[in-house]
Amino acid sequence: MRKITRLLALLVCAALPATAWPQTVMAPAGMRGAGLVTPAGRAFLFSLNFHLDQAALRFGTLSAGSLPQTGTIAAYAREAEVARYLGKAALATTPQAVGPSIPAQAARFAAQALADPAARPRTLAFLRAQGALGAEAAEKIEALSPKPEALESIRRLADDLLAASGGGSGNHLERFFSGGEESLGNERNASGPVLTDPEAFASYAERRFHPGLLRSGAAVAYKKASHPAVEAVPGDKELSDEVALSPLTNPERERLVVELFRQAGAQASEIRLQDSGRGRNNIIVVKKGRSDRVVVVGGHHDKVSEGAGTIDNWTGATMVINLYQAMRDLDTEATYVFIAFAREEEGLLGSSRYVDGLSKDQRSKIDAMINLDTLGVDGTFSWKNNSTRSLLDLIAKTAGEERLDLVETVLYGGDADSSSFRRVGIAAMTVFGASDAVIWDIIHSANDNFAAFSLPNYKNAYLLTLALLKRMDHGPVRAGLAALASAASRLAARLIGRG
Repeated sequence: MRKITRLLALLVCAALPATAWPQTVMAPAGMRGAGLVTPAGRAFLFSLNFHLDQAALRFGTLSAGSLPQTGTIAAYAREAEVARYLGKAALATTPQAVGPSIPAQAARFAAQALADPAARPRTLAFLRAQGALGAEAAEKIEALSPKPEALESIRRLADDLLAASGGGSGNHLERFFSGGEESLGNERNASGPVLTDPEAFASYAERRFHPGLLRSGAAVAYKKASHPAVEAVPGDKELSDEVALSPLTNPERERLVVELFRQAGAQASEIRLQDSGRGRNNIIVVKKGRSDRVVVVGGHHDKVSEGAGTIDNWTGATMVINLYQAMRDLDTEATYVFIAFAREEEGLLGSSRYVDGLSKDQRSKIDAMINLDTLGVDGTFSWKNNSTRSLLDLIAKTAGEERLDLVETVLYGGDADSSSFRRVGIAAMTVFGASDAVIWDIIHSANDNFAAFSLPNYKNAYLLTLALLKRMDHGPVRAGLAALASAASRLAARLIGRG
């Protein structure tokens, strides 16, 4: 997914004097008039058609079956993909002393034409007056034109880009990417986004175009269903849209997790941030029960640099929030602690920070930990060689009684946040959703995106985990372990006595 927006308009507008921005889309300098009869004119049209073909190709990589047919996600994904390509193309040859190259001009022209619906008819008429090549380009622009539901994000993106430029007269596009004094880092400065190069711009536009994010960065357009009835299960569209949000940077993921917890019913005072280093935080929400017996429900919110991180592990982070929403108003004996861990991808650092920060007494009160990681691909699995046996047996029994799918499987080659709890003697289990046949082809790669997501499998894991948590409220998991240990001790004593 990537960018096409008023970003698009600003891409082009920024290359013009500020006084010219209110005008309609115009042909590049030296190409207005009776027709593009010059070699430069033909080169421009060839470049324009090439960029439009490439943009359409990017859109074509988004399979229709992988995108929801309702709501706005498909439209935004489409625009973002086109925008990203055109944005990079327009910036790939930033203006030198003599100005932008013809290919860069063409990309900017296409971006402006797509971003300005009011001026588009005049733009298309101009192109069609230039002969067959121009008419071909006009048809492609019509086919790629943004859907109405994406226009508001396009306008917001344009505003952000204008802010980043300083808004002064005479600013040119290259100023956004000059790496000068305005470039303070990879996120934002006080005046707007920091855009230092074409790739940074592409990444920004992709994120900015996401249907779940507004210009403030922390605000979220997406809304969970108003606080549901006790044990209410989110609808299919809510579950799907929530997973599709999957922000592309870890700071944005963290901010969105906090916002989604709020939408799920948590008060600001109930959301605790725990520093895990490098400015990244575990996000912790406690649902108190009648006792201090604790069940921890966790899943990491961070991602690696490759891919969108939708599967690994936005699926797990959102499921933690959905489970909190379903459990928060239940009258429970146990206290449930819901945690979205940071820095799992750096070596389980977030979950280790949480466990290491507990006192001996606090650890003793944790009955069990359920970890949710890499869900919703081709099934629901319990990780046999990274889970406590008593929990494996309990979830298997729950799946059978609830008639939900579950396969206990051995998986080698990775680790999960459940290990941080197991190393200090706390019963823990990881539930995941990608079989050994596909998991290594998806995670930590460009294939980790919404196209790999299966709503039925995600929903199965959600219903199963919710049923498991409610079952765990009936009594401690460790009771079974204690009973087993006692039986083993008695047997050993008898054997010694016989000897």
